Amino acid sequence: MGVIAGNAVLAYGMAAFYIPSALAVGGSTGAGLILKELWGIDTAVSVLVINVAILVAGWFCVSREFVASTILGSLVYPLFLGVFQQLPVLEILSEDRLASVVCGACLVGFGVGLAVRAGASTGGSDSVAVICNRVLHLPVIGVKLVVDYGVMALTFLVGASGNLIYSLLALAVEIMVMNRVMLLGTAQLQLLVISEKYEQIREALLWRQETGVTMLQAETGLHRQEKQVILCVIPAKKLYRVREEIHRIDPQAFLTIAEVKEVQGQGFTCKRVPQPAAK
Repeated sequence: MGVIAGNAVLAYGMAAFYIPSALAVGGSTGAGLILKELWGIDTAVSVLVINVAILVAGWFCVSREFVASTILGSLVYPLFLGVFQQLPVLEILSEDRLASVVCGACLVGFGVGLAVRAGASTGGSDSVAVICNRVLHLPVIGVKLVVDYGVMALTFLVGASGNLIYSLLALAVEIMVMNRVMLLGTAQLQLLVISEKYEQIREALLWRQETGVTMLQAETGLHRQEKQVILCVIPAKKLYRVREEIHRIDPQAFLTIAEVKEVQGQGFTCKRVPQPAAK
């Protein structure tokens, strides 16, 4: 479901904002815009043909599993794109150039992020990067960047895009939104606590705040004294109560707080271990 919804949002952003505003885009969509500018080929049709060709190459060069994981996005996206391009009401949305850039980039980034979160691809440069990695052992990220920026450069050369600054702005917003969507609900806060009252803090976090903790061994740099360090990973909504609990027990406690992009394991992606009764 996430793959279909992501590709629908992506296609809507492209049809309603990117294409009417003549923004440069990478991947198969950018290649489709180039073909439309040169020979008048419908963008949705050319994107479908390109994605199918990439899937065939993936079948022979990678594996059937690769094709199965990307075929839905590769075929659904151009279908949505073709439908949305036929809606005349979308033309009024692109009258304000700056608003079109921001809104379109947010939709495109959200759509791609949603599809990737579901473990799929939208086809295009993502699939090309995987094929080159398997066949030529080239880095996936490097190939994707080369393909995307190469296609974007060609759109300017053939006159399929109108403004470099707006296109770069759209790309920056798109990447930012995509990363946020991919990490939505997985980012957590990591706390490191050093205190002489570590045992009281440990018990308070375990039984009062219902938060898991890990005890680490550390050594101070100046006097080489051994210390107990409390490692704790919590959601952002718990930060205020946990921080207040630590400062209540030891106002002099050394506390660091950092955001971690993703957390896996017990209590997060696995079932939480039942807490023993409070002492």
